[in-house]
Amino acid sequence: MILLATLWLIACREKEAEPALPIAESQLLSINNTKQFVMIRGENPRNPVLLFLHGGPGVSELGGLRKYNSDLEKHFTVVYWDQRNAGKSYDPAFPASEIKVSKYVEDVNALARYLKERLKVRKILLVGHSWGSRLGMLAVQKYPEHFSAFVSTGQEVAAYEGELQSYRYTLAKAKELKKTEMIQQLEAIGEPRGGDYRTMYRIGPEGFSVQKYALLELNKDIYDGFTIEDLYANIESGEYTAEEKANYMKAVNFTNEHILSDEAYHNFDFRKQFPTVSIPVFFIGGKYDYITPTPLAKEYFDMLKAPKKEFILFEQSGHDPAWEEPQRFHDELIRTGKLVN
Repeated sequence: MILLATLWLIACREKEAEPALPIAESQLLSINNTKQFVMIRGENPRNPVLLFLHGGPGVSELGGLRKYNSDLEKHFTVVYWDQRNAGKSYDPAFPASEIKVSKYVEDVNALARYLKERLKVRKILLVGHSWGSRLGMLAVQKYPEHFSAFVSTGQEVAAYEGELQSYRYTLAKAKELKKTEMIQQLEAIGEPRGGDYRTMYRIGPEGFSVQKYALLELNKDIYDGFTIEDLYANIESGEYTAEEKANYMKAVNFTNEHILSDEAYHNFDFRKQFPTVSIPVFFIGGKYDYITPTPLAKEYFDMLKAPKKEFILFEQSGHDPAWEEPQRFHDELIRTGKLVN
């Protein structure tokens, strides 16, 4: 009996001593009856698992993440996911009826369940950017059991208040910098009138794009940070084939057109909907972020009840801290991972 126990202990120790092989796999997974691209990469499969939720909706960030943030693969098993019909998940025959907020939330649940089984972990560190921050907050409210913590960047808080702060900031900066044509464009669309993106501006959904493009142009003069040109340059990274590059904007436009028909996409306000969360949360805010205004994210953070919470301001960033200050972003995620794992 003693001999058997000794042999078992020796076998266990030998197994623990075996070198952990890196993981690098990419595939189209069946997630809630749709094919979605998932890449899993990490130097040591014993590291914590980190799942990125990209922005948009429909804006795959695989190129930027692999270009600026691949060092995270030394400390985490990183899961890059192109959400339904975005990026490498694009299908020209994808049904418009499948673009709904509730379906994205169920996709997060299905993917988390798969990853926990595939990678043999109990919890996942969830990271969401922009639209991914909204999706992440919805997911951790409904399925908190999957996640050790939620880290958001560019946190979306409220449809109307967020857009109102963004518009007013943009118009004020355009006037400060004497951008006559931009001032005329912004005054023509007028202030947002409510939280329904279809009727928010007097010219319809296009007003949202006019305002955001104006802000991104102004950012070139406001601070030395990431621009819309940088974002689309990431499409040219080695992560996309020529066909995928050609389809990238088709996926973005398809998603943004059809998400507007989903009532759940409009009029949200997390300050009222989700005043508490049951897992640790960490908000990373860029000082110059008025795409999803950092002051509003801070207001929400201050009132939010959570078992642990922390607000982290990036002084040299706008809407994209992961790419504007990548080393600090990595350091904060590594620190966060140690706090909750």
